Parts: sequence; C-alpha cells; structure tokens
Amino acid sequence: MPEKPTRPLKVVIPPVPAGLRANEWWPVTTDVDWIETPYLDNKPHPDIIADADVYIGTDFNKEMGKAATNLKAILIAAAGYDRIDPAAVPEGVVVANAYHHEAPIAEWVMAVAVALDHELFASEKSFRNGDWSYWPARHGSFRELFGRTFGIIGFGAIGKRVAKLATAYDMNVIAAGRKPQTEIENTNVEYHYGDAAIDRVLIHSDFVLISTPLIDSTHGLIGKRELDLMNNNAYLINPARGHIIDEKALYEALAQQHIAGAAIDTWYDYPVSDHDVPRPSKYPFWKLDNVIMTPHHSGATFGTRDRRAETIAMNIDRLTRGKPLINVLDDISNN
Repeated sequence: MPEKPTRPLKVVIPPVPAGLRANEWWPVTTDVDWIETPYLDNKPHPDIIADADVYIGTDFNKEMGKAATNLKAILIAAAGYDRIDPAAVPEGVVVANAYHHEAPIAEWVMAVAVALDHELFASEKSFRNGDWSYWPARHGSFRELFGRTFGIIGFGAIGKRVAKLATAYDMNVIAAGRKPQTEIENTNVEYHYGDAAIDRVLIHSDFVLISTPLIDSTHGLIGKRELDLMNNNAYLINPARGHIIDEKALYEALAQQHIAGAAIDTWYDYPVSDHDVPRPSKYPFWKLDNVIMTPHHSGATFGTRDRRAETIAMNIDRLTRGKPLINVLDDISNN
C-alpha cells in the first residue's frame, strides 16, 4: 500500500493540446501539480523529473533514473513497456501501463487482411489510371476470407479481439500463447501453447497475426526458419513491435515472395524529434508491391487516447489517496 502524500503530487507530462488544461487532458479528481515540458525522443530532460512524484511517458533510461530522487510511479499511457529500462527504475517506484487499444487494432488487422486478400490497393490504383487488368474477366477470381484460417501468435487482449472479428467473418482461428488458457470465451478458437505452438500456427494459417509484447524472449521470435514454415500464399500482419520479427528475414521473404505479402504497422526505426523523417527500416520495404505500410497508428484513435487517459488519471488519484495502483507491471516495477 503506497503512503498517502501530504501535498499535491508533482506529475511530469508532455504539453497538452492548445486550449486544454492538463486536468482536462488527464481527467484526475484530485489536486495535482502538473509539470508540462517538451519531450525529445519521447523523454523529458532528466533534470525535469528530479523533484517529480510521477512521470507519464513511454521511455525511461538510466540517466532519468539517476535524476529521479523523489519518483513514486512511472505511468505509461500505452501498452508496450519495451522502452522502459528495468535497471533504471529507482527503488520504490511502481510502473503501470494502460491498454484499451485492442478494438481499433483489431479493426485495422481485419481491414488490411481484406485489402491484401482482395488486392484492393493495387486494383484501385491501376483502375484509377485507366487500367482494366484487375477486372475479373482479365484478372480471374479473387480470394475471400470466408472459410480461411487466421493464425494468432500472442493470445492476449489484441489476439482475443481479432479472434472475435475473424470468427464473425466465418474464418477458422488457431492461436498460440505462452501458457494454458483454461477459459477461452471464443470456443471456435483452436488454442495451443508450448514449444510447438507457434510452428503449428505458421504452418496451418492463411493469415498470421503477431500480437505478442516485445520482451527479451520475443525479440527475434520470428526469423527465417519461422517464415519458411508459412505457406507461400499466406500473409503476415504485425501491429505489435517490429523487432519481434527479424528485419532482414522478413524483407527477403517478401521480396522473394516466399510469403504472399504483409501489413506492417510497427517498425525498426522511428523519428526522434518533431521534424526528422527516417526510413522505417534499413531494407526498402516501400519498394515492394506486396506490403501495406502504416506508421504505427493502428491503435491511435480518439477512443484509445481517452480510455488510456482515464486509466492514467485513475492511478494518479489512487496514488494521491494512498491506494494500490492498477495495471501494475510487476516484472519491471521496483517496489
């Protein structure tokens, strides 16, 4: 049980949108001393958090940890915590995250599955330019999701939501997880766990979703060997984290058409400031016609932001009242 503070908590946040106050963006019900500051590469200057009680952000390194002499909580307004260095978290600090993005990510997943399978973007682009080559009389028939198999690697909140939508399309669903799941609401899901579970999904699926978190054990989880198990008419969909899949192996599998295509929302290189525009990979995925590329926005909806803000605000309120936080990440907290 955290000790109840005797003054308003000092909470470090990035600037809120113009015209809004901090307690409107983060809807707390208790008094808070907000410290708004620009973030560079998703981080404030370490000096800013020296006297802070709470830091809201997705990144935390050793330099920040050394400076944070009064920190009580790191609150992540996102699900992923791969950019929080566990060794940097000061003693006594609890780390908690916020999910609430599974619905829009699942919508994105099914949208790109349809687009890939129906060759939607290529058809639209060519027809807009006066080309009738995708007309069925010249192209032939297209495929459909109905009756096909959707494979899911990582059966958490996102995986379960995608399974629900895939079964609504009358697809078969096969999933792989890290541990037994005694209660699976969707009885149409064929669930496996253990060493052979991922291979089984890769071998038997027409679509493979990556929806596991990026942790030490999942870094490079999908490499050349795993991609070689996929059917050459199967698609890979990744809204999770880029580094779960080996960068070179994925590019070569797509460029050489060992798999039919991919939809990629999470990448290997990102901007670090407001104006830089790096390529998302050292390999030219953007030159491939069988890839749908988006800049990590599958879960970035107004609804996700609002739901996460409510969870963050709830944890600030709980900390102020001396109550235990929710969504605590025990494996990286240091309390």
